[in-house]
Amino acid sequence: MAKLHPEVMKLTPTPTGRPDGATSAIFSPRKPLDILDWYADLAKDANEAVFMTFAFGMGDVFKRVFREGRAPLRFALMEKPTRPMKAGPEREAELEAIRQLRLMDENLFAIGSHLRTNRFDAWLAEKLTGLNSNVRYVHNKFMVLDPLSDDPIVIGGSANFSKKSTDSNDENMLVIRGDRRVADIYLGEFMRLYTHHAFREFAARRATPIRRSST
Repeated sequence: MAKLHPEVMKLTPTPTGRPDGATSAIFSPRKPLDILDWYADLAKDANEAVFMTFAFGMGDVFKRVFREGRAPLRFALMEKPTRPMKAGPEREAELEAIRQLRLMDENLFAIGSHLRTNRFDAWLAEKLTGLNSNVRYVHNKFMVLDPLSDDPIVIGGSANFSKKSTDSNDENMLVIRGDRRVADIYLGEFMRLYTHHAFREFAARRATPIRRSST
């Protein structure tokens, strides 16, 4: 796979600044990881809003987006609050970093979850399909920047915003600039997913799960 890096970089070199054309492609595997920096820079420079999905945790480069970004409204939809990690100090530090980001007024995060209650007059319990053993809730890979402006940017495709998807996997992403209809469709899908999981995460945090009465 490493032999492909130079050829892929020739096909789709890492852009600088805002995308030039209406639609362009980014292929992986590629090295170095500067394409992730480019994605993050675009998100940090968004003027109005950022919407991003994270299937395998939020890398440090994107934590800076949610800590230092210009946009006053920043949404993140995450499979889990961290990438797959064993219990220990490193995982605790990652959890704390996400917790601190969630405390910021500009940031709105939702973590994948499902309803576990089963009371007649409340919400019925939900079951997972078990279709994918690696991710249970969020495997989307897209970001939407300033979707309600005259110059939105949508980036999406098969690659997670992660190191492995960038330097190891055979992936592709499309960068779409200025297409307000595409941005509107992606925004609608993002908010559908976000509200679905935000409510379920809230319900999962209930101190005492509701149980169906036996009487």
